[in-house]
Amino acid sequence: MNKFITITATTLLAAATLIGTATEGQARSRQSMCRAEARAAARDAGGSNVAGGALTGAAVGGLFGAITGHGAASNTLTGVAVGGIGGGALGAAGSNEAARRAYWETYNDCMSDY
Repeated sequence: MNKFITITATTLLAAATLIGTATEGQARSRQSMCRAEARAAARDAGGSNVAGGALTGAAVGGLFGAITGHGAASNTLTGVAVGGIGGGALGAAGSNEAARRAYWETYNDCMSDY
């Protein structure tokens, strides 16, 4: 009888350990999948701000250079260059916040789906 209780207790302990390990492994797998999905969303959100800022800055800078330089090509090109660099820098500054927001929104949506 004593041997039966020992074997039963050992079997139940082993089963409980395996069930706990499987659940923990599934949770880690889900977290890792959601992190990867969130990183991709953050990359997509951050990159568009830099390119858009540079393009907008170049257009505005070129227009400003053309107006203030009375149509001289050197002033227009300088305006395009300065505007593109400035717009890209401002876009990059804004992209950090956009990327962070996109990461956490995607991560939380992914985790709530399961």
